[in-house]
Amino acid sequence: MDRPETTPNSSSAQIGFRVAGVLILAVMLLAPIWSARFPPLLDYPNHLARSFVLAHLHDPNFTFSNYYRADWGAYPYLGMDAALAFLGRFFPIETAGRLFLSLCALALPAAAWFFLRQVNPIENATSAWALLIAFNVFFLEGFLNFNLSIAAGFFALGLWLRWLAKPGMALWIAALGAFTALYFTHLLGFGISGLIVVGYLALSRRPLRDWIWSGALALPGLAFYLHSSRVGLGVNKVVFHGLGDKLDSLQMILHGYSPALDWISLVALGAWFLAAWRRNLEFRWNARWLGIAAFLFALFWAIPWMWGEGSDLDIRVLPFLFIAVLATARVGRRAKSLAVIPLLLFAVRTVNVTRHFAAAQPELAGLARSFDAIPRGALVLPIVEGDQDPIERPFTHFWAYGVIRRGWFSPYLMDAPGETPMRIVHDSYTPDGFWDHVYDEPPDWKQVQSDYDYVWAYDVSKFSAPLASIGERIYSYGPLEVYRLRKSPEGTTLNGPAK
Repeated sequence: MDRPETTPNSSSAQIGFRVAGVLILAVMLLAPIWSARFPPLLDYPNHLARSFVLAHLHDPNFTFSNYYRADWGAYPYLGMDAALAFLGRFFPIETAGRLFLSLCALALPAAAWFFLRQVNPIENATSAWALLIAFNVFFLEGFLNFNLSIAAGFFALGLWLRWLAKPGMALWIAALGAFTALYFTHLLGFGISGLIVVGYLALSRRPLRDWIWSGALALPGLAFYLHSSRVGLGVNKVVFHGLGDKLDSLQMILHGYSPALDWISLVALGAWFLAAWRRNLEFRWNARWLGIAAFLFALFWAIPWMWGEGSDLDIRVLPFLFIAVLATARVGRRAKSLAVIPLLLFAVRTVNVTRHFAAAQPELAGLARSFDAIPRGALVLPIVEGDQDPIERPFTHFWAYGVIRRGWFSPYLMDAPGETPMRIVHDSYTPDGFWDHVYDEPPDWKQVQSDYDYVWAYDVSKFSAPLASIGERIYSYGPLEVYRLRKSPEGTTLNGPAK
């Protein structure tokens, strides 16, 4: 039987239907970000405040130049800082931050679709599964540079696969630009994508010419790294997780706010593969990507949990593994009907994320009211504890909004030489415990009183008595207590150390 002809009207209707579908999915992805006043993401406020400081470093309305300086370089973690530096020229910093979050949420599914389209050109529906990792654990923890590097990595890999299929200088230059941009999002994303390139070339038995041209794509990034960063070189602290911890970490591949929904999603993925394979004459396994997926799975087990100051290194392989698994099979026409499974799961997971964001707003609004109790330009020491799941800790860096809204100085804005473009130049006492969220020993209260004007103390009631002995509690909300520190004549003032 001849296939029915496609009329111009039916073709236009199909295009309109697809555009409408994409717009609906985009709105769903953006809903959690724009419906919450304070996106409850762990590290996000700290990154936002650093970008605000850099933008207002020499603004006479702030005193940031007394405490910080810019240190821009060809570092491998500039994606968010560079994007916010650009967006901040046109929007208030908190709006710019939401726009960057929107980019992260939209870019990953779009890049996965583009990549999978190069692997299996005749299929689109399989990429619907990538929607489930738009709000992955790194997004929810506010590790946004790495989150963006996943999208940048698959976009670069897609361009590279297109160049392999149809070599040409224009495509190669586009891939070169994409891999260089990938370096500037995150070093691990750059490295994992490079390993995928090596694995694919080996499994495909490509000629030496392809190896040389493919390797050249990494040269700008490697040159920038050796010239400006060298993060991790000479680091001796390496921590490997045991078998039990590794098994627990595997669940991070689809880790969200509902463990039950995470497991349902993983089981549904297995059921989808079974339904796609069973009695389907069009189903084909892709041996190359089966090999890549196996390689990434082995890499997860081989990578340490910590290297130097970097942690959670092994689980950063998991989003790449998830997309690689989707590339292992060509389903054929059945993929369209099976797309209802990931689309329904995506809808449920998005509702879950949106509700969780909304549920966090009353507490965060209560924390935000503390900013009005502390004057502009104050020196503020955050003391924060909490042993919850990292995606359940929006309070840890929430004080950073005070840097934005009140121009505070805080010693805990992220300052990592060779990684971030801001240095802290004010020498002040910083008690051990903040970055681990556990204070095994009490701070030196005399030093705290000498170097700071206020203490923003969250969930550290064990320190209430010593804080009351050096200051006055001026605000409290739930586990938060804010103390104004008493100053002796020779102490410090709101304008900094007394002369």
